[in-house]
Amino acid sequence: MKKSAVKLKKSKFYQVYYLFLFWIRSRLSKKFKKPLLAGIKLTNRCNLKCLHCPFWKNEKKQSLSWDEVKRTLKKLYEDGVKIAIFEGGEPLLWKDNKANKNINDVINLSKTYFFSTAITTNGTLDLSAIDSDIIFISLDGLKETQNKIRGNVFDLIMKNIKNNGTKKIIINITISKINFKDVTALIKFLQDKVYGITVQFFYPYEGIEDLRLSVKEKEEIINKIIELKNRKFNILDSETALKKMINNDWKCEDYLVASVDPDGTINYGCYLKNRVKNISCKNCGFLAHCEISLSFQLNLNALISAKTIFWGKISSSPNPAKTF
Repeated sequence: MKKSAVKLKKSKFYQVYYLFLFWIRSRLSKKFKKPLLAGIKLTNRCNLKCLHCPFWKNEKKQSLSWDEVKRTLKKLYEDGVKIAIFEGGEPLLWKDNKANKNINDVINLSKTYFFSTAITTNGTLDLSAIDSDIIFISLDGLKETQNKIRGNVFDLIMKNIKNNGTKKIIINITISKINFKDVTALIKFLQDKVYGITVQFFYPYEGIEDLRLSVKEKEEIINKIIELKNRKFNILDSETALKKMINNDWKCEDYLVASVDPDGTINYGCYLKNRVKNISCKNCGFLAHCEISLSFQLNLNALISAKTIFWGKISSSPNPAKTF
């Protein structure tokens, strides 16, 4: 792709113009309803065995090849995707020895296609060479809780965060029965250590211990998170989306999302499509899907959240998420 075209994609003016035009077209005709965000599972391989994750147990094909990565990214671009998030397993483990390619080659190629390229990692591997626009790190509690869920990794993750303070790091917390009482303390602990914090809620995958919160427990922790957000802690989720997650009373615009499995299958719509036998919308914990749906319903809080996550700039100020 020509450098001029890549530069245009990085222009905020062009991105806003494109998204505005997309919003209009998608309401005029179904043929214009295309995915904007894709979660791409490069591999099921992982160096951890987290309690609430089913993917490291997956016996299907473990990783995409470099040729499959190239074909997939091109196809997603042609389908309309503008934001790519690489996942796993652990995506930093991805490599194709035959093609002599690693995760950095994937990130660099992705940047030529999409407005924004992010990676979701468990934070235990070296981040110094990772040049994605955003690094999402999964962290679910303070030391005792995190180590219970993911293994003895808390100190290593915090070291990697400290050593990469100039990067746009966002902590993502998966809230379950194990850690929900730890969440507010974790948010306070992380203040000023990272760009920002997002949350999601445990989904009951088949074969995984059911760690769902009750509606009462979910409402309790969400109210506490909103209170911290109002006190200017760097929580990036919108208040509207957080409240909607209590009873999952939001309209899902699932056409906005695509997902890729390590066997090369591209799924359009719900993140759980072809990953669970029976999708349960009432148990949905994917707050990011709620946020993108609300954004394209022109909810102001959700739009501000999207702006902060994808267009916010790193700053040396005490609370970088509040500076643009």
